Amino acid sequence: MSFGKVATFIAGIIFIILLYVIIYYALKIMYKDVKTGGKRKNNNSGIRYGIEVIQTGVNSTLEQGSVVPIRGITTLGRKPDNTIVLTEPFVSGNHAKIYTKNNNLYVEDLNSTNGVYVNGEKIEEKFKLIADDEVKIGSAIFKVLKSGK
Repeated sequence: MSFGKVATFIAGIIFIILLYVIIYYALKIMYKDVKTGGKRKNNNSGIRYGIEVIQTGVNSTLEQGSVVPIRGITTLGRKPDNTIVLTEPFVSGNHAKIYTKNNNLYVEDLNSTNGVYVNGEKIEEKFKLIADDEVKIGSAIFKVLKSGK
């Protein structure tokens, strides 16, 4: 057998292996589509949340009436890596987070020293929020806004 025939044989084997790999992945994708009915998971339900600054307190970083949309996780605290930085001494470095889960809005106290209050009541750990709830962190007060379905 000459070198040319061996090289052609090896190239043919590599081509066949590559072809089988492509077919395998194409079938895998088609199986997923058949299994789910061709529907893709849609996390956009039309519901949008935000928080409005009702009272800035002694925080120089907030502006009364401004609205912060809640997309993913919104963190609040004194540290500069938070989404909303609060500048007062009664707020912990990582004080709280607000996030959506299954089309619901939650606020969670991150073991802060002075706590998180919803409608005047101190919460423990996470708390499900509804439209018009007021969230107090330090001297700042935020109002929950909801739009959509």
